[in-house]
Amino acid sequence: MRNLILGILVAAVAILGFFAYQSSQQGNALQADLTARTDAVTALEAEKTTLTEEVARLQAQVDDAVKAAADAATAVQSDTAALTEQVAALTGTVATLEADKAALTDQVSALEGEKSALSDQLAAVGAERAALADQAAALQAQIEEMAAAAATPVPEATTNP
Repeated sequence: MRNLILGILVAAVAILGFFAYQSSQQGNALQADLTARTDAVTALEAEKTTLTEEVARLQAQVDDAVKAAADAATAVQSDTAALTEQVAALTGTVATLEADKAALTDQVSALEGEKSALSDQLAAVGAERAALADQAAALQAQIEEMAAAAATPVPEATTNP
């Protein structure tokens, strides 16, 4: 019976040793899994830090781009305002020039009317001059006839006794 108890004890110790070995293997596997997970978490933490830094850098770039866009929009608005003022000034200048053009066109029309009237007057004066020249020639001819008649001796009249 002693052998039987010893056999049972050896079997129990062998079983306990086997379970201890399996538990050790499971513990080692769990330890290796824990180490792998810890390494993975550490790698993820490092990647998270890298990504956080990149997000911060990208956010800074976005902020700079937004500021640059706002500055550009402000510059465009001020340029637009200046160009609007220039357009308004040029529109006023064009209106003034068109009014001046209309006034000058009216003056040209009036001067053309005066020119036409003066041309008509000139033609009338020319015709009057021609008529006066004809009258002067006629009067000159009369003067010459009278002078010729005055120069011819008049026969003396004879008296009858």
